[in-house]
Amino acid sequence: MQATPDEFDGVLRRRLAAWAVDALLLLILSWLVWGGAALLAMLTIGLVGGLLLLPWALLLPILYGTLSIASPLSATPGQALMGLAVRSELDGSAPTLGQAFTSTTLYALSWAAGGVPLLAPLFSHRRRTLHDLFSGTLVLRSATLARRSSTQGLAAEDG
Repeated sequence: MQATPDEFDGVLRRRLAAWAVDALLLLILSWLVWGGAALLAMLTIGLVGGLLLLPWALLLPILYGTLSIASPLSATPGQALMGLAVRSELDGSAPTLGQAFTSTTLYALSWAAGGVPLLAPLFSHRRRTLHDLFSGTLVLRSATLARRSSTQGLAAEDG
């Protein structure tokens, strides 16, 4: 995908703010899942609650990121709120489920590595993290994508 520099303008700041929003949403979701597991465990004397919901609670961040990025929004709720969208590097289309899963899983592993891989955008003019590179995705400003599609639509009408 041929991207223009303004599509990456302010992306790093927006990604940091999006991370804070997503972290808060994940915290709330985690409380709900863990609370539900605890309630079920108490009601079933520990037989059901923890056994059924615990694996989902551990996978919650991966599910949250993957399903959000693979959704029609092509962004997590935090990214969408900050005016960002995730796109496939090849053709600028919405990322596939595989790309979303790869990106989210590598993002989680970046945190497991002490967050050091998350410093890559400081050295990239396109503000890409390592999980963006390996999943073949770009994080761009949504407003510039909207302008691009309207411009391409006009160009297609002229032709």
